[in-house]
Amino acid sequence: MKSLYSLRLITFLLTFASIDIVHAQLPKSLDSLETYVQSHTPTDTNYVNALLRLGNLTTKARANYDRADSLLRVAEILAIKLNFGRGIYQANTFLGANYYLLGKGQQTLEYLQKALAIAETNKLPPRTLANAMTNIGTAYRQVNQHEKALEISLRSLRMQEQYNILPRNENTYNGVGLALKETKRPREAIGYFQQALVLNQNLKYPYGMAIAEQNIGRCYDDLNQYDKALAYYRIALKHAKESESELLQADILVNTGLVLREAKRFEEAKRPIEQALVLNKKQESKGAMATDYFNLGQVYEDLKDYKLAEQNMKKALALANELEDNTKIAIYTQGLADLYGGMKDFQQAYVFQLERNQRMDSTTTIRTTAEVQRLMVKYETEKKEAQIKLLQQQAKLNQQEHERTRFRTNVLIAGGVLLLLLGASVSAWLLNRSRLQRLEEAQQLRKQIAHDLHDEVGSTLSSISMLSGHTDTLLSQNRPETAQKMVQKIYTDARQILESIDEIIWTINPGNDSLHRIVLRLQEYAQPLMESKNIQCSFQIDAALEEAPISMDVRRNLYLIGKEAINNLVKYSGATQATVRFERKNSQLQVVIQDNGRGFDPDQPSERTGQDSMKQRAKSVGGSLEIQSSPGQGTRLQLVVSS
Repeated sequence: MKSLYSLRLITFLLTFASIDIVHAQLPKSLDSLETYVQSHTPTDTNYVNALLRLGNLTTKARANYDRADSLLRVAEILAIKLNFGRGIYQANTFLGANYYLLGKGQQTLEYLQKALAIAETNKLPPRTLANAMTNIGTAYRQVNQHEKALEISLRSLRMQEQYNILPRNENTYNGVGLALKETKRPREAIGYFQQALVLNQNLKYPYGMAIAEQNIGRCYDDLNQYDKALAYYRIALKHAKESESELLQADILVNTGLVLREAKRFEEAKRPIEQALVLNKKQESKGAMATDYFNLGQVYEDLKDYKLAEQNMKKALALANELEDNTKIAIYTQGLADLYGGMKDFQQAYVFQLERNQRMDSTTTIRTTAEVQRLMVKYETEKKEAQIKLLQQQAKLNQQEHERTRFRTNVLIAGGVLLLLLGASVSAWLLNRSRLQRLEEAQQLRKQIAHDLHDEVGSTLSSISMLSGHTDTLLSQNRPETAQKMVQKIYTDARQILESIDEIIWTINPGNDSLHRIVLRLQEYAQPLMESKNIQCSFQIDAALEEAPISMDVRRNLYLIGKEAINNLVKYSGATQATVRFERKNSQLQVVIQDNGRGFDPDQPSERTGQDSMKQRAKSVGGSLEIQSSPGQGTRLQLVVSS
């Protein structure tokens, strides 16, 4: 199966360029600024502004980050010496922009948060504070904290509305749009990008227009409306050329190539990616070059030109190793493993798959450990807060009871004490019952995971172990052809283990507790299988059901039934068309998988497998499974479960 991963650059520099370094006496072009800085003495705020503008243009026009960094740090030192608060703020903002372009998210966030603190301390105008918040939203998106990015971007927008700041900062609208896009809400995002576009058009600012247009195109790309996406990319590229930003041109060209690839227009996809590569080579941007080589390799793989695909992917991997970018290394090794698998070179595929697995295991372990620590700290904090709140409430009740005792008789006091004791006993019983229930649920989840790992992974690992030993024996006996078959079997088994573990993790992840997630998962599984048999397949889901919550047990069995049914359809039906529908019927969820294939007699022994298993799974979640088919009339599978 081919890698579906494509790395997209998200160029979003408008926010950092919107700081308004204004001084009538300063030159505007980069060369003129260089001359000014070299010919003037660094003694006043005007010189600080010149350094800031020169550093900003050095980043935007030439992508010379080291030179820009040096200029900005000198500007900051001089601004501190002159007690020039705005200059200190701008220097830290532009330093954050540099780290953003270098892909260093944490440093970006630190500099931009420092810039906001400086702006607040120096009581800079509300417009500056709003811009600083918008910049921090950009940094949060870079470290994949999209909800925080959305929150602070909306906060910036509210401040602009509160102080009636005109014109509005177009980058704030871009920031809200990007946060919505990254949280899978592209339709909502388009509205904000269009507002940013209008603002940039009013300013006659081609650089900002290009970014807004590119972002709209990326939303249409997410919605699979490729023609609309390409139309916006073409306009964006025109404006990027007007702004003379090669970095932005390269970004738009890459996105254009990727959309053409998604639209299966592979020959057309090569040219824009090659053009982006030329621009990124000129800028000596190794990270972007690695991305371009890998994307180009995938296009050649689609065109069945495996030699050029291999050359480009290996160049991408070499650059990623040079940069020590573990994320890209893992992606590119997986891409090469899939490429060699398609070329039937299973020995090379096995080598790269092992390297990919090792890197994935290491990354997953680190991420999982950090997440567990975070959840434990959160749990302990919440538990202590609940205990304090309970003690406060109890103290308040005791005080109230104490005041009432002065007006009650001894009998009423005794009755109140008895009632209090009874309430405490009931509360303790309910608390213990709740704890026991949570422990039982956790224990059941642990048993389920252990059972799945034993059934789906244990036996396959044993098989790999035995096959590995047998392969060594065959090689020592000079039987390479038989050994290669063993390696092919090991490769297949390893991929099966990865898929099984991925399914287990996906099943227990609470973020997948919606029907929409199940449909996406089944669609990702079905698409390459259907394409391999030239079957046109459509997935349909009732809009009212998209966000309907699904329990873990129902989710797992629903996915496995759908997967088995799709597998049988592809293997045995001989169909040219298939439909998978999710709809509500009589307050129940109904899933229908239908094809126009050769069909079969359900009452007769069939080569289709797993029918009894599918029915048993449906029954285990309180549902029912019905299979309707006859020779020459296609097959219809209907699953009904409580929604």
